[in-house]
Amino acid sequence: MIDFLTIILIFSIALVVYNYLLYPAILSFLARGKSLKGACYSLEELPKIALVFAAYNEEKVIVQKLHNIDQLDYPSTLLDVHLGLDHPNDQTATLIQQNIPSNFSFNVHHFKERCGKANVLNKMFNYSLQLTDYDIIVMMDANIISKENCLIELVRYFKNPKVGLVGAVVENTILVGSEIAEQEQFYMAKESEIKVNEGLLFGATIGAFGACYAIRTKHIVPIPSNFLMEDFYLSLNVLKEDAWCITNPAAIVYEGLTGSMHEEFKRKRRISTGNFQNLKAYIHLVWTKNWRIGFPFVSHKILRWFSPFLILLSIITCVALYILDGGNAFIRCAFVLMLINLISPALDIVLKRVNISVNLLRIHRYFLSMNIAVFLGFIDWLRGVKTNIWKPTERL
Repeated sequence: MIDFLTIILIFSIALVVYNYLLYPAILSFLARGKSLKGACYSLEELPKIALVFAAYNEEKVIVQKLHNIDQLDYPSTLLDVHLGLDHPNDQTATLIQQNIPSNFSFNVHHFKERCGKANVLNKMFNYSLQLTDYDIIVMMDANIISKENCLIELVRYFKNPKVGLVGAVVENTILVGSEIAEQEQFYMAKESEIKVNEGLLFGATIGAFGACYAIRTKHIVPIPSNFLMEDFYLSLNVLKEDAWCITNPAAIVYEGLTGSMHEEFKRKRRISTGNFQNLKAYIHLVWTKNWRIGFPFVSHKILRWFSPFLILLSIITCVALYILDGGNAFIRCAFVLMLINLISPALDIVLKRVNISVNLLRIHRYFLSMNIAVFLGFIDWLRGVKTNIWKPTERL
């Protein structure tokens, strides 16, 4: 029994270490010296595209967003902007009318009943705009600010007919000194690196950042009305149809976050619920498609979604081993390390109240907190998701 429990303990910890440390390291090693290559559109060849985004109560960010759109350097005759207004109850609609971009064709589709982002997009694609009018659709969140050349960088690789989706790199702008500013920026930088390398090595970025990505119109399908992560659903559909998903590190956008552990916890919980919806819909990709999809899907996403269960399993087996054979040096050492891991978040909370911040403690608390959010998201998924309507993350 002790040997069996020891194997379970080592195996569960090893999978978590592989997911968070070894897999990214393997990708970085294999991708050294590589860069995106292949046929690219020149400035004279750029296709007709649409920039599409949905907005609910975005009065804090919508004016900056509209001004940013006017600064994009995509040819004005080749870009139409479509905004789906999800029946806001603040000043969003008024601010839009007062700040309509002048450099591009700008179309507002105001829906009279709130229905959630996925349903807004479905209605826009079915009734409000003709997908056949465009080669490529750029999806972008309402709070995203992009570099002037972002659209060109997103579109240029679509000259290769194998490319079905190109994702942008998201850089978080978080208030300096906020609770988890450094930790969230570190996490996003590593996620961006993984996505870029997956695209380079496999042509299979497993889920573009929903904040901003471009997708070939033929790969756009109806999004289930209750799905919370419509971007992930469309990304995996591209892979399902044997097209490439890549991430262009030169396509950069910025997202402002509060840096609040509480707000990020709620966001990760909602994302987790949506991820399990998508796992059920696309788990077959692991064994029905070739390894270039299955390997990163399992290594990057599936193992991460099940990390909370692996962590919980390691805690249970560690306690069981200590009860059975607490005199064993290895078991005693493992038990002490487990206690330190469980106690350290509480220590970080105590130190925070006296304005002391220890980065290692904060990172560990952030890691455990986000895994708890993933676990609760799984519970929410088990209970069933009836609607994709949710309260947006607090804006800066």
